[in-house]
Amino acid sequence: MDIQKIYPLVIRNSSGRITDVSLSNEKGFNKSVERNTLWHLHSDTGRLLPYDESAAFVSITKHRSWYEAVLESGETEKTEHPEEYSGNKKVVPGFTDERVLSSLEQIILERMMMLPEGSYTTHLFTSGGEKIRKKTGEEAIELILAQNRDGIIYEAADLIYHMMVLLASEGISMESVLSELSNR
Repeated sequence: MDIQKIYPLVIRNSSGRITDVSLSNEKGFNKSVERNTLWHLHSDTGRLLPYDESAAFVSITKHRSWYEAVLESGETEKTEHPEEYSGNKKVVPGFTDERVLSSLEQIILERMMMLPEGSYTTHLFTSGGEKIRKKTGEEAIELILAQNRDGIIYEAADLIYHMMVLLASEGISMESVLSELSNR
């Protein structure tokens, strides 16, 4: 059995906006290049499958510990706040809950790709999945042990951040989690 390393696959549209996160491996990368169609590992079955045949494949790039693909959907995306996806915008008071999570996810994905020196998020990604899981567990315990409202809010924010780093490291988008929640 040929076991290949699996890496996050960040999918962008041609304007640079991250539209999805999936997983792929060397075989998926090579198939994407050869067939001019994006191939990814299906999240439920783990099988290598074409991503979305309605989206036009533009390119795929292999980085040290992740892949990046550019697709063009053919539809013009209307973004009310294009600065949200630049990776430079900070979350500010007044954002809706969804925008806060979306902005934080974009920042985490940018840090995962660029690994800027001195960033705590970079430290987590370079320490590996086991460290990220351990830290997420520690934050869950700290939330459970928090004794007052302010402490609970503070620890809940820490847990959400670490959970989102874990999701990014596993190639799982926040949209997938929110979709699962909406089905419950």
